[in-house]
Amino acid sequence: MKTFMRSLWQRVGKHASEPARSLSQARPDTIDLIGPDYDTTGGDVAERTLIICAAPRTGSYELCRLLVAGGVGIPHEYFHPQYSQTAASRWGMSGDPLREDNIAAYIDLLRRNRVQGGVFATKIQFWQFNACLRNCHGAALFKNASIVHVFRSDVVRQFKSMRVAMVTGRYDFSARASRPPQPDSVEDALKALDFLLEEDAGLRRLFVLLGASPLFITTDDIVDRPRETVALIAQSAGVRVDEAGLDRMLATSTPYARDTQTEQQVADTINALGAFAFQSSAKRSSGEE
Repeated sequence: MKTFMRSLWQRVGKHASEPARSLSQARPDTIDLIGPDYDTTGGDVAERTLIICAAPRTGSYELCRLLVAGGVGIPHEYFHPQYSQTAASRWGMSGDPLREDNIAAYIDLLRRNRVQGGVFATKIQFWQFNACLRNCHGAALFKNASIVHVFRSDVVRQFKSMRVAMVTGRYDFSARASRPPQPDSVEDALKALDFLLEEDAGLRRLFVLLGASPLFITTDDIVDRPRETVALIAQSAGVRVDEAGLDRMLATSTPYARDTQTEQQVADTINALGAFAFQSSAKRSSGEE
């Protein structure tokens, strides 16, 4: 690893900023991370942009925590309706920050209030891009941005993880719910599966349209090679890693909370989807067995 890191910094050279001070030694969940403790009001306006494109349940929030600790921006789902409202209202913006007549001012607030190492970093799912960034504001955000694509190869486990999160309302390692729980049924599961697959396809289509070749990161990279992963992303963003801050975050890393009863319930529902594997789309749409 020492050889890897030494060669990496030699490649980065003078183009990388000095390490930023880590904002927190604690391990924040999604609700903590959108809170005021991670605001940087009064600091410099971010000149660089890092965009983490990820479908659900790829380990992207764990990556966000690692990047925050390492001094590489303060990534979060800033274009999620819930989280955008939380942040924008705290900064004095009224109304929907994602509405087209507000979003330019909202992005400016983000670049002033959520910057670390000179970088504004955000995590985006395709549905969020589709809802509010298919416009000149999205084009400006992506212009000259460093783009990371987080991908999970085991789609079965990814889907099961997503369904457990949806049914419990818990989307992070902590036991507290960040969104209202949703019902579990075969019909709900099928809709969720189509959504998940559309998310990956939508992101890939976007990369082709942009002619972009994102830095490709897998869930396994985040779990098994966190230091190397943060270093590569920091390199792409032109930032040097705060190694001490990253060490503190890694020392607090714990597995996500498990709910074995819900996991079994969701597994049973997913197993029932096998009945649809060889059913024609015509039969499915007509409701025939």
